[in-house]
Amino acid sequence: MTQQSCPDASPCTSPSAESAGSRRFRQPPAWGTWVLGLIFLLDVPVVLLLAFFMWWAVTDNAPDIPPGCSFMNPCPSTPGERERSLVFCLGSILLWAVFVYSIYRLLLACLDARGSADSRRATIAVTSALLVGLSAVVLCVLPDWGHGRPLVSEQFWSVGRIESYAYFFAAFLSTLYPAYFAVRARYFAYADARASAAIGETDS
Repeated sequence: MTQQSCPDASPCTSPSAESAGSRRFRQPPAWGTWVLGLIFLLDVPVVLLLAFFMWWAVTDNAPDIPPGCSFMNPCPSTPGERERSLVFCLGSILLWAVFVYSIYRLLLACLDARGSADSRRATIAVTSALLVGLSAVVLCVLPDWGHGRPLVSEQFWSVGRIESYAYFFAAFLSTLYPAYFAVRARYFAYADARASAAIGETDS
């Protein structure tokens, strides 16, 4: 680290060295991995159970389902049932992946100070807006679409609304651990690269 003399004759760190030292990758705390990992393990069964009930509602409310047919009283599947089932399953997986990646980029922008301040602020603003916007759209669209009718006239705590909101928030909670784990892995790759570089400089 570059040093220079201060007025009191004590060594001082140069501004360029301070700037280089501050632009580092801050290590995500290990306790976060344990806490989020435990939450993830407890949350996954809840997500799968709620996904099953949501899939049940989605297929039962297909517009072309014959009268008297339902999940509990199955009939030959209709194109509407297959289409809604496919949209729900693929849409859930895609949105889950988008949320994981967005949270990963958000955490990376907060912890990895090697990039410029402007690019990090832009990443935080874009990912935050994306997360809030997607959450608002899903919370508005999912209850009505999943149950095949507008639920505006029903009470906020109706079964259809609570089921949809619980599924969304449980699925959102399950995205935190994968995103945090990916940031931790990125940090350790950075730390290993710095250690290897330091060893190489020492050997030379």
